[in-house]
Amino acid sequence: MGILAKRSKDKNIIDTVFTMVKKAKDAKIKYGEENVTDVTIGALFDENGKFVILDSVSSVYKNLPNMDIAPYAESFIGNPDFLKEMKSWVLGEHENKYCVGGIATPGGSGSVSSTMKNILDPEEVLLIPNIGWGPYKIMAQEHGLKVATYDLFDEYDKFNLKSFELEASKIMENQGKVLAIINDPCHNPTGYTMEKSEWEEVVEIMNNLSSKKEDNTFILLDDIAYIDYAVGGYEKSRSYMGAFEKLSNKNLVVFSFSCSKSLTEYGLRAGGSVFISNSQENIDDYMRANEFTCRGVWSNVPRGGMKLFSTIQSNEELKNNLVKERNKYVKILEKRSEIFMNESKDQGLEVYPYKEGFFITLKVKTEEVKEKLELLNKENIYPIQVAHGIRLAICGCPSQKINGLAKRIKEIIG
Repeated sequence: MGILAKRSKDKNIIDTVFTMVKKAKDAKIKYGEENVTDVTIGALFDENGKFVILDSVSSVYKNLPNMDIAPYAESFIGNPDFLKEMKSWVLGEHENKYCVGGIATPGGSGSVSSTMKNILDPEEVLLIPNIGWGPYKIMAQEHGLKVATYDLFDEYDKFNLKSFELEASKIMENQGKVLAIINDPCHNPTGYTMEKSEWEEVVEIMNNLSSKKEDNTFILLDDIAYIDYAVGGYEKSRSYMGAFEKLSNKNLVVFSFSCSKSLTEYGLRAGGSVFISNSQENIDDYMRANEFTCRGVWSNVPRGGMKLFSTIQSNEELKNNLVKERNKYVKILEKRSEIFMNESKDQGLEVYPYKEGFFITLKVKTEEVKEKLELLNKENIYPIQVAHGIRLAICGCPSQKINGLAKRIKEIIG
């Protein structure tokens, strides 16, 4: 029989990100860092190529009392002050419009995974975008789920509402429940952000499909890992959340929040699920299930990460310092993206529609991705393979190396 459970026999992970990260690292040693363009990993680096550690965050963490770091969390669903501040920060002015719940999770990843676990049964189908974060599929497999995809973009480079509705309709017809993932704003890996009007149509689709039968329900997971790097400020980045006022009482929205990105403290593994509905019963049911998962899967989220976030968010001066410092890097991302997008247009290099965020993705046919990656690697350019394209992490590449990059890429891959 072997040592593995049947569900684990076919597990085999090849992480394309960290494989390429190693290639880039080896190239830097061999050819010199100045001769390598590393656009692999989705972490923030400054204009000198150094990993960004926000002073407004690290100074607070260094001064936390030991008893705010070393002990267990106050509850396996998270510290109360963390949950309070997370819900307030995620929802902003929209917090009082809905019934709201929240749990702490090990990073935003823990939120995504626990949502899959508690919404769908093994063999049921999860709906994800055809261009998206690779680990969605890994997590689905871990929970014994099947995966269906909707086309992210239509022929006008807008969110493909028709495809989203079509694929969701099929799933609803077969299993009476839909769990769909949308990664917005600052989509990974394209940098697309939906308009509020697009979100309003998504809500209409959710309501229409859940109304087909009495026990139908539609759950949306909005992965907001990069929301705090949206252009235009805090209120603008959350303005779309008003669309959920028209959400049917049968439905639920889960926001997956990441302190890793918002604080650039990736190793502290703090994040959470903030969930809203226009039905308190939905919130209570989902909360009860997640309480069980928190205890049964990870038991505790690191106390220090939660205390760091709540300490900053509950103090206006500290919060303003963080927002001000982080916004400097939003401006840097704007600068880098503007350079690359303008050059791409000039060179006729095809990219998916970008608005804001950490990543830009080249339009490349799936069957040509590996070949073109190899060509780029030979010229010491190291991006990442994603579905239907090649991702460039502009978040980790100084502007001076972005200059001329689109022209080089066009010359290399055509």
